Amino acid sequence: MAHESFESDAVARVLNASFVSIKVDREQRPDIDEVYMSACQAMTGSGGWPLSIFMKADKKPFFAGTYFPRRSTQGSVGFIELCTNISRL
Repeated sequence: MAHESFESDAVARVLNASFVSIKVDREQRPDIDEVYMSACQAMTGSGGWPLSIFMKADKKPFFAGTYFPRRSTQGSVGFIELCTNISRL
């Protein structure tokens, strides 16, 4: 996902239009990673990396997932579509 989505100009445009993106290095900040991994596991029943957490300004997560292809494919929602839908909501 790092190369597929995070180096994509299209993904950057969608993220920059509606979100404040923060990348947490799980090796440097395992304490922060643990908080959001626990939230992902509680919401989805599983966890893993790359971890994406969406939260409101009150810092409470409302959506989480571990891998999203750049565009929707084979029944998996794409990161661009996911971000667009969350922004619209």
